[in-house]
Amino acid sequence: MKISTFAIRLWRLASLIGFAVLLIYTYVSLETKVAVSFTPDSRPDVFISRDYLFYGCVAIFLINNTLINTLTKLFPKVSGTALPIPNQQLWLEHRDQLNEIFRNWFYSLMAAVNTVMALSLYVLGRLNTQLGATQLSGHQWLLPVCTAIILIVIISLPIRLAMKPAAEE
Repeated sequence: MKISTFAIRLWRLASLIGFAVLLIYTYVSLETKVAVSFTPDSRPDVFISRDYLFYGCVAIFLINNTLINTLTKLFPKVSGTALPIPNQQLWLEHRDQLNEIFRNWFYSLMAAVNTVMALSLYVLGRLNTQLGATQLSGHQWLLPVCTAIILIVIISLPIRLAMKPAAEE
């Protein structure tokens, strides 16, 4: 197993466990009504039930992981000529590497979404513990970090496919 494959599988496993732990922790620590939107002067203006938040997150988690797992299993069955990839003929000659690249990319996408959801739950929990404070803090990093995670994963596939397959050992 390649180091990159191992690292991606480890990230995927860590994101699954991290999301589950943060979901349970957030559910237990939040009040029955959770503030999910705030005015510019740090007052909560939209509340939802803690149960709706919990079940909504679980639904997104299950849909994300099930859908991406299904795509991962179906990709090797797709005809190589139907794939709009650069260096198509060269990649078709190295179909096993192509399948591994896509499998790793799908797992990275799954881990990225799980990581973003876990980070969002963490920040939401922190913001709800600060209710009543004059200035909410600790959330400014969330949008740039989550955007960077998703962009890096999305951009990594076309960059890797633009390269040539690795030499067979």
